[in-house]
Amino acid sequence: MKPFILLFFVILFICVLVSGALLLMRRKGGGRWRDQDHIQPSLFNFFTTLYAFFIGFAIVTLWSAFLTAKTNVTREADSLLIIYRTAKHLPGSEPFRQAVATYVKTVIDREFDAMEKGAMSPEAAQRFDDIWSRFYELVNDPNKSAELYSNITEASRHRSSRASTLRGNLYPPIWMILLFGLVAVIFGTYFINRAPTLISLIYEFMVLFLVLACLYFIFDIDTPFSGLINVQPEACQTVYLKMLNSP
Repeated sequence: MKPFILLFFVILFICVLVSGALLLMRRKGGGRWRDQDHIQPSLFNFFTTLYAFFIGFAIVTLWSAFLTAKTNVTREADSLLIIYRTAKHLPGSEPFRQAVATYVKTVIDREFDAMEKGAMSPEAAQRFDDIWSRFYELVNDPNKSAELYSNITEASRHRSSRASTLRGNLYPPIWMILLFGLVAVIFGTYFINRAPTLISLIYEFMVLFLVLACLYFIFDIDTPFSGLINVQPEACQTVYLKMLNSP
């Protein structure tokens, strides 16, 4: 079974528990809470609209950050391939090209595993420093040296971008708003549904399921390199194979 299917079953189970608890609380209350309007529907509608805005804001912001992280990995890999191919015909470039290939291999084998745990790989960082060291050992060719320097700098910039997105991209107070809003929605739902029927209870369950699913989605893509939805090293693997097969 795929992990996300199991996850949705867990969310489904939580929603059933919460909906059942609300139903039992209503029955235990003996209907006393139905005697008056505790919450004005217009106020509750305003609150849920505002809460939906924050959920949408978080999803759009984090999805954009996720796509940027994925694009940056591809651009970093492309820059490294250009570096490797540009240096191919330079005299004495074998150690430099080997350093580039070793770095890509280390990123695939070590760094993506480390990023899933929220850290960059020290070994990969050392391998990238080796690229710089080998670069300064190359015989100077003004045109190709400038191109190599530009692409190494570009790869370094994308590597730094990966490091900056490891530990979450959503402003912490937004998390407080989202969690407080979840509690408030459950609280308001309990009082606003004064005459619960089977249809209203099913709809109540659907609302809870959607809110919890959205919150988990936000939590998952907050860190692009970990979780069920994450950036994979396919671009680096493709580039590494091209380096190995390069004549």
